[in-house]
Amino acid sequence: MDKYFFPDVSDEQRLDLLKTNCSKLLEDYGYEKPLSSEQVKQLKDKISSQVSELRKVKAEKKEVMKDYNAQISKLDKSIDTASEELDKRTTYTSELCFEFIDHDEKKVGIYNKDGLLISERPANLKELREPRNMFADNIKTGTND
Repeated sequence: MDKYFFPDVSDEQRLDLLKTNCSKLLEDYGYEKPLSSEQVKQLKDKISSQVSELRKVKAEKKEVMKDYNAQISKLDKSIDTASEELDKRTTYTSELCFEFIDHDEKKVGIYNKDGLLISERPANLKELREPRNMFADNIKTGTND
């Protein structure tokens, strides 16, 4: 078939000739129509400007995300710490503590400032050879007041 029908007539005449000579009139028939060189130029310009705008938006997003990521990281760390403490029912503390050697039981006990035993272990030979505390006999346990 010919590539073009009625190429030498005006647009209005071509439309009339096509209508009267066709075998079937197809309304709303979809197909891929080639772009004109002007349309191609417009699309390239549009894409170029949108790429530039997209780069700006991504740069802004990156800056904002740094702040959000810092906040999220801080909250995650805080939640992890609190959750771990809740699971263990303890918290890590660094404070003044006191070590006592019980020569009779051959143990070493570490007490916090509230007098609560927080750690206990067997005494080693070096510790057992140390002289007894001069107050060892006078330690008040609350039962021998």
